[in-house]
Parts: sequence; structure tokens; C-alpha cells
Amino acid sequence: MKKLSVLVLVVVFALGFGLVAGAQEAEKGGTLTIASGQNFKDLNPMVMNAVYDNYVTNQVFDELLTLDPETLEPKPYVAKDWEYSEDLIEITFYLNEGIEFHNGEKLTAEDVAFTFNWIINPDNGSPNRSEFAWLEEVEIVDEYTVKFITDEEYAPYAPGLVAETFAIVPKDTFLEMGREEFNQNPVGSGPFEFVEWKKGDHITLVKNEDYWLKDVNLDKVIFRPIPKISTMMLELQKGGVDITDTMEPVQVTKFQDMDNVKVMQTPGLNYFYVAFNMNREPYKNKQFRKAVYMSFDMTQAINSIFNSTAKTAERAYGAIPPALWASDEEYLKDNVALEENDEKAAELFETLEKQGVLDEDKTITVYSPPDPNRKKLATIMVTNLREHGLKAETQPLEWGAYLDLLYRGNEDPLGSEVDIFIIGWSGSPDPNSFTYYLFETKDNTDLGAMNNMAGYYDPLVQNRIMRAQSTMDQEKREELYVEAQRRIMSEYVHIPAYHQIETRGVNVKVHDYEPDPLSTMPLVNPFINVWIES
Repeated sequence: MKKLSVLVLVVVFALGFGLVAGAQEAEKGGTLTIASGQNFKDLNPMVMNAVYDNYVTNQVFDELLTLDPETLEPKPYVAKDWEYSEDLIEITFYLNEGIEFHNGEKLTAEDVAFTFNWIINPDNGSPNRSEFAWLEEVEIVDEYTVKFITDEEYAPYAPGLVAETFAIVPKDTFLEMGREEFNQNPVGSGPFEFVEWKKGDHITLVKNEDYWLKDVNLDKVIFRPIPKISTMMLELQKGGVDITDTMEPVQVTKFQDMDNVKVMQTPGLNYFYVAFNMNREPYKNKQFRKAVYMSFDMTQAINSIFNSTAKTAERAYGAIPPALWASDEEYLKDNVALEENDEKAAELFETLEKQGVLDEDKTITVYSPPDPNRKKLATIMVTNLREHGLKAETQPLEWGAYLDLLYRGNEDPLGSEVDIFIIGWSGSPDPNSFTYYLFETKDNTDLGAMNNMAGYYDPLVQNRIMRAQSTMDQEKREELYVEAQRRIMSEYVHIPAYHQIETRGVNVKVHDYEPDPLSTMPLVNPFINVWIES
């Protein structure tokens, strides 16, 4: 079984693309401008569920823990230390004292407990609730100590806590402002303070002069949503932006030859896929899903979208990225993945029409967010479906509207208008993150709080995933995740598309910046303090 450590991959990419910062002395001041490929939707980390929003919240809020950029192991941040109970049912965090939110309010155990108890309360409808399904309650031990309690031994939080979802919200301020106001004007304790959000144009943050961790180098950070990637690349070339969160694959080689831009890459812990609405015909029919899979060549599609001469993504065969243990990529590629077979696809479509499963007059819609990669994949799929005589169309949606549509569909699956959709997931350095959240739910009617957007449910898969969560034996966990994933992928609930290599265009004036495998945009934490030459 293929195993390749994240550390090895990070080191390889670091050597190949110059991630190690130079020895220049850091300058103070300056404005850093970052381009995002999508518009922003939520700035409250308790409901924020998009990596693009996390670019901003990562600067405004502090996390309970952070991750070592080389080993991806959890390290101290707001929590200076932590310990597990002997039975692994409880984990106690000891907080640093003297941390203040931007309005002067002290950060204490009360804020930590409030943040996570709010997320797991079903009455609040947080989409992040599924990421804390293991959490029963957070108890306050004393002013600077909290205890996370789970109902059973939970292995994933021991080897790989998801630091980016542990951002802490000020209880009193949140309750005073209210949910909607706080989402528009967030108050955190992070290295930068929120100033303004001009929707569709920019978000401005300024330096937190009293940041508890270190003296922040940058004076200001501006985030600009630029959905049109050609415009983003032009802005990078002209110096209108300093960092881009993606790069047009066909232009990577061009930018590598420029004097004012460096191309920086690291393997991403992500998974992009095509999913079917498992609550409606014909999409819940396995033979239909197989026919769609065989109607086009995914490998050729990925190569054409991402330009194989400048590698910015690799074909996916399962949900677990190849950088993680339990990925099982080789088996899935050789034994489960389907190749293009137009003759067989045509036979299946014809049979389904005769059986009344497939209505030849129905238009099949393939939804996607507006980024060019997923739009192109949707177009390729629709073109091939039309060649098979099906009525099909693409429907790209602005990011916020897209998420609203998918989550609304989960809350009312039988009434959902979604047919087929293309989406992505960025997870933590543990296979649980790419199995539990996407394929398992204890209560299949409670999908509104889950990321199982397809509405898939299989008791065997649930059993294997839950057993993997409750043992510390990694070999046993690997066996269980492999068995679960083979079952999922052989049902063709998803058509795995690609694992994206995190690729950033960075102005050479920017220093101490490194791309993050978790798809975030860290600028200041215990390991880095980004600065820009005047």
C-alpha cells in the first residue's frame, strides 16, 4: 500500500520552488494585497465554511492551536499546552494569559467554551457542526483552562487537530452585536484588525499594534476578490496584487521566467470531485452514475484544464490525498476508476430510458462555482452528455449563492433542485477529515449540518469510519479507511476529479511567506511574520 509522508512532499516542493525565506532583515510597514479567486461570504469563523473566507478570518482571529508547517503536527498558539485523559475521552487546554481581543476584552476560557459550544449547538445551524461531531461539550475548568469532552475515544484529534477551525470568538462582543452584525464586522484577537468590507471589491485589515504574540511586520492587508483569473494574472504581473491564491496553469511557466514574480507550490491536502444528488432519480441510480463517468475521459480533462507541462493538479482516484496514509490510490486507479467507454455509456443510458429511470426530455444541470477550472470541467462533462443525446447544461454560480444552494439542498434533499455538482474539500492531515465529513452521518435526516452534500448513506461505511475514529492503532485505522473508501468509490457516489497543488503567484518583494497545504493564507503565526520590501 502506498505511503508517502507529508513532510517528504513538502520538503521536495520547497527545494524545487524556493519556499525557504532569504536571510534579509525584515522591514516594518507596508501594505500587502492578496487576490482571491472567489468572493467572500462569511467572516464569522463559527459559520465560515469556505477556504476563501478563511484567508481573512485567519488574520483577524487566533486559533487554539496552530500546525507546524513542516510536520503538520499541532503546536501551541492560544493554548500553551494540552493533555489527554488516560482514556482519551477528554483533552484539557491551558491558555496563554494576557491575550486581548481588538476591543480590549480579555480572551479567557469562557470565550473558548462559548465558541465551540455554539458551533455544536444544532439550534445555531452552523455548517461547521459536522467537523465537531466528536465533541460533546467544552467545560470551563478555570479562567484559563478548558476541557473538551467527547463521548468516546476519538483518535483523529490526537494526531491531527484541525487548527484552522479552532478560531476563538469573543463571547460578550458576539452576543452584544448579534450574529449578522458580527459576520459583517468581526472582532478577534489576531494579528490584524478588521476595518471595512466593500462587497465584491475589497476587505481591508490593519495591524494589531498590541498583538500578544509578536510585533506584526505589515501595516495593512487588503483582500481583493478577482474571479476572472486572466485579470488576476495581469494584476500580478503589473504589481496590482502581491499574492494570488491560484495561478492559471498555462501561465505558470511564463511567470517562472519573470523577474518580479516567484511561483510557489506545495502539495495540497484537498479533494475536488463531481457529486450526484443521491436523493433523486436518475442520480441515485448507480448505473446512471457509471454511465456519466464513462461518457468522458477524466484524465484527459484534467490534463487539458491544468496544462500537463506546468503541473498544478493531479488526477484523483479517491477522496484521501496521496500525501496521506490510507490514500489507497494505486488500488483505486487500477480496480475502481472508470475510463471513457462511449459504447458502454450509450448502452446504459438507453437501458435507463427504457426502464423509465432516465427521462430523455429532462435537462441535466451540472452546477459549479465560477472558477475557471471547475467551469471547464462542467463544460467538458456537458459536451459529452450532449453527444450521447442527453439534454444537459452548465450552471456556474457565484460562490456564496453556490454554497447556499448546496446546503439548502441538504436541509430539504427531496426538494433540492441540484442534479450534479462540482465541489472541493480541504481537510486536516488525517484521513478522517476526507471520509467522515464527506460520507458519514449518524442521522441521515440531519444533513443540513453536514458536508455530505450528495446525501449518501451506507451503514457499512458508517461502521468502518466510526470504528477508525475509536482506535489509536494506526494500522487498524488504515485498514478501516481503506475498506470504507473502496466501498464508496465502487458505488460511484463521486467521480474523483483532482487534487490541486497549492500554487501561489508571489511578488518577489514579499518575504517569509509560504503556501499552506491546508489552502489557507497564513501571514503571522508562531512560525512566520510576512513582510514586504518598501
